[in-house]
Amino acid sequence: MAPPTFLNLQNGFYNALTQGLGISPDGGFQLAQPSPPLVPGKTQDQALWNYFNLIPPFTLTNNYVLSPGNQFFSNYSGLLSALHGAPNTFQQDVGPECFKAWNIYANTLPLTVSLNQFPAIFQRWATLNGYISVANKGATDLAAMILDPITAAQLAIMPYSGTAPANLPNWDAGYDNLIQMLAVAPSTAFKYDSSTDSSDVRNTWCNGSESIFFGLWSNSSSSSSQSAIFASAAVSLTASFQHVMQFTAVPGSWYSSSAMGDAFSNKSDPPWNPGPQGITWKTTFDPTSGNMARFAGNIVVASGMYMQVESAASYSESDQSAITQASSAGMWPFYSSNSNSGTNTHATFNSKGNMTIIITSQPGVPIVLGVTVVPVAQFVGTAVEGAKLHATAMKKRS
Repeated sequence: MAPPTFLNLQNGFYNALTQGLGISPDGGFQLAQPSPPLVPGKTQDQALWNYFNLIPPFTLTNNYVLSPGNQFFSNYSGLLSALHGAPNTFQQDVGPECFKAWNIYANTLPLTVSLNQFPAIFQRWATLNGYISVANKGATDLAAMILDPITAAQLAIMPYSGTAPANLPNWDAGYDNLIQMLAVAPSTAFKYDSSTDSSDVRNTWCNGSESIFFGLWSNSSSSSSQSAIFASAAVSLTASFQHVMQFTAVPGSWYSSSAMGDAFSNKSDPPWNPGPQGITWKTTFDPTSGNMARFAGNIVVASGMYMQVESAASYSESDQSAITQASSAGMWPFYSSNSNSGTNTHATFNSKGNMTIIITSQPGVPIVLGVTVVPVAQFVGTAVEGAKLHATAMKKRS
């Protein structure tokens, strides 16, 4: 029998955690390592929404803190640039100078402005800025454009686009919503024993595919000497959370499920117009290579964490010293560092050199354990059927 490895330990913990959370192996759960607290402040919503904005890779674990990864918003913006909607003469009717000036102005519009307000806003803006001769015609063109899902989507993203966007991409539920819901979420607890529990992850949603992960402590290698010692002997773990929930948020007004469904349901026919940027159905939605093949459907959040990890391995004095010094940066499995924002990790050793790790978080402080990954077909959902109906209607009209 092959000696135990850190990968075996990692996979066994993944199985125990998903079982403890009540998530089936094919339920799309992706473990977040590290798992820092989400703290209140000026950027609290954006910190939460970053988990929805990152496109999950096809792996059991992901570093949502450091990974630049594929971004939902930027990839979606690129997708819209490769689509064309129903023919319109807005740019021709208002002229290149007015068109350029309007685009600059539209990029500064606040999020409270709905798409249906664009025609009236354009008419007023054109009248006040020297384009009165095209004010009525441009407004009429815009009113027609917002009836087409592709064109409407391209207009809707304008306040979030440009070289200096006025707004960051948002979702419909934020940090305050999460705190309120988490406070009444149920508790859960589970145990893990590496000597008896299965580390077989072949039947998981990504067939056990793994990305790079840390070793015994944060930013250490899983092949380091201390990590190898840790994995070589039995590791037992008990964990409890005062509250655990799956939190869902829907993209804000910058996103159009209708446009997404239209693009997803048509591989080669219109509305695709790749142009020089080379964005196609395959580069976007292909299950293997597409940059929007998967999405974070929910994030799994906990509070009031208490975790005790017991290692049967015996550590030398030098290893004990190295581990003690590094433990404040966070240790396996959640790598939650010591901080005033709600988490604490420390390691102790008995007279035989066996290690105990205690990881805790303050009540009410959200800790992101991971996300549930959904394929694009599921994410787009019913919009696909709507897009098919729209495509049929457009063909009959042409």
